[in-house]
Amino acid sequence: MAQEHQLILGAIVRSIDKKLEWEALSSQGDIVRLTVRQAGGEASIDVTRSEVAAASEPGTDRNRIRERVKRAQKRIYDAKPAYMPWRLPKIEPIGAPGPRGGGWGASRR
Repeated sequence: MAQEHQLILGAIVRSIDKKLEWEALSSQGDIVRLTVRQAGGEASIDVTRSEVAAASEPGTDRNRIRERVKRAQKRIYDAKPAYMPWRLPKIEPIGAPGPRGGGWGASRR
Protein backbone atom coordinates (compact mmCIF):
# COMPACT_ATOMS: atom_id res chain seq x y z
CA MET A 1 0.00 0.00 0.00
CA ALA A 2 1.27 3.44 -0.86
CA GLN A 3 2.66 5.62 1.91
CA GLU A 4 0.21 8.42 1.09
CA HIS A 5 -2.74 6.08 1.69
CA GLN A 6 -1.31 5.22 5.12
CA LEU A 7 -1.00 8.92 5.95
CA ILE A 8 -4.56 9.67 4.81
CA LEU A 9 -6.08 6.80 6.82
CA GLY A 10 -3.96 7.71 9.85
CA ALA A 11 -5.14 11.31 9.71
CA ILE A 12 -8.78 10.24 9.45
CA VAL A 13 -8.52 7.84 12.40
CA ARG A 14 -6.64 10.34 14.56
CA SER A 15 -9.24 13.03 13.82
CA ILE A 16 -11.81 10.80 15.53
CA ASP A 17 -9.83 9.67 18.58
CA LYS A 18 -6.13 10.10 19.25
CA LYS A 19 -5.99 7.01 21.49
CA LEU A 20 -7.52 4.74 18.86
CA GLU A 21 -5.04 2.17 17.53
CA TRP A 22 -5.33 1.31 13.87
CA GLU A 23 -3.69 -0.88 11.27
CA ALA A 24 -4.18 -0.87 7.50
CA LEU A 25 -3.29 -4.01 5.56
CA SER A 26 -3.52 -4.63 1.85
CA SER A 27 -6.14 -7.23 1.14
CA GLN A 28 -7.29 -8.72 -2.16
CA GLY A 29 -6.53 -6.47 -5.10
CA ASP A 30 -8.21 -3.11 -4.69
CA ILE A 31 -9.26 -3.45 -1.03
CA VAL A 32 -7.53 -2.18 2.10
CA ARG A 33 -8.59 -3.68 5.43
CA LEU A 34 -8.58 -1.08 8.20
CA THR A 35 -8.56 -2.57 11.71
CA VAL A 36 -9.43 -0.30 14.64
CA ARG A 37 -8.53 -1.39 18.21
CA GLN A 38 -9.43 -0.16 21.68
CA ALA A 39 -9.39 -1.67 25.13
CA GLY A 40 -12.85 -3.19 24.63
CA GLY A 41 -12.04 -5.03 21.40
CA GLU A 42 -11.46 -4.45 17.71
CA ALA A 43 -13.42 -3.94 14.52
CA SER A 44 -12.45 -4.10 10.85
CA ILE A 45 -13.74 -2.28 7.78
CA ASP A 46 -12.88 -2.74 4.12
CA VAL A 47 -12.02 0.39 2.15
CA THR A 48 -11.24 0.45 -1.57
CA ARG A 49 -8.13 2.20 -2.81
CA SER A 50 -10.26 4.52 -4.94
CA GLU A 51 -12.11 5.68 -1.80
CA VAL A 52 -8.80 6.39 -0.07
CA ALA A 53 -7.51 8.26 -3.14
CA ALA A 54 -10.71 10.33 -3.27
CA ALA A 55 -10.35 11.12 0.44
CA SER A 56 -6.99 12.80 -0.13
CA GLU A 57 -8.81 16.14 -0.35
CA PRO A 58 -11.17 17.30 2.39
CA GLY A 59 -14.79 16.79 1.41
CA THR A 60 -17.58 14.28 1.33
CA ASP A 61 -15.35 11.30 0.43
CA ARG A 62 -13.15 11.88 3.46
CA ASN A 63 -16.20 12.33 5.67
CA ARG A 64 -17.69 9.06 4.36
CA ILE A 65 -14.63 7.09 5.48
CA ARG A 66 -14.60 9.01 8.77
CA GLU A 67 -18.22 8.00 9.45
CA ARG A 68 -17.43 4.36 8.68
CA VAL A 69 -14.56 4.44 11.19
CA LYS A 70 -16.89 6.03 13.76
CA ARG A 71 -19.40 3.21 13.22
CA ALA A 72 -16.63 0.66 13.73
CA GLN A 73 -15.65 2.40 16.97
CA LYS A 74 -19.29 2.36 18.08
CA ARG A 75 -19.45 -1.39 17.40
CA ILE A 76 -16.56 -1.81 19.85
CA TYR A 77 -18.33 0.25 22.52
CA ASP A 78 -21.69 -1.47 22.03
CA ALA A 79 -20.29 -5.00 22.09
CA LYS A 80 -21.91 -7.14 24.73
CA PRO A 81 -19.57 -7.65 27.69
CA ALA A 82 -18.36 -11.15 28.42
CA TYR A 83 -20.42 -13.28 30.77
CA MET A 84 -18.63 -13.39 34.10
CA PRO A 85 -20.77 -15.11 36.73
CA TRP A 86 -18.38 -14.20 39.55
CA ARG A 87 -19.09 -10.51 38.84
CA LEU A 88 -22.88 -10.72 39.06
CA PRO A 89 -24.46 -8.84 41.95
CA LYS A 90 -25.60 -10.90 44.88
CA ILE A 91 -29.37 -10.89 45.29
CA GLU A 92 -30.44 -10.34 48.89
CA PRO A 93 -33.94 -11.25 50.06
CA ILE A 94 -35.94 -8.25 51.23
CA GLY A 95 -38.78 -10.07 53.00
CA ALA A 96 -41.12 -10.15 50.04
CA PRO A 97 -43.99 -12.63 50.13
CA GLY A 98 -42.98 -16.09 49.02
CA PRO A 99 -43.62 -19.74 49.77
CA ARG A 100 -41.99 -19.57 53.22
CA GLY A 101 -43.54 -16.28 54.21
CA GLY A 102 -47.07 -17.52 53.68
CA GLY A 103 -47.83 -15.04 50.98
CA TRP A 104 -48.66 -17.27 48.01
CA GLY A 105 -51.11 -19.84 49.24
CA ALA A 106 -54.14 -19.88 51.44
CA SER A 107 -53.53 -19.02 55.05
CA ARG A 108 -52.96 -21.89 57.47
CA ARG A 109 -55.37 -22.43 60.33
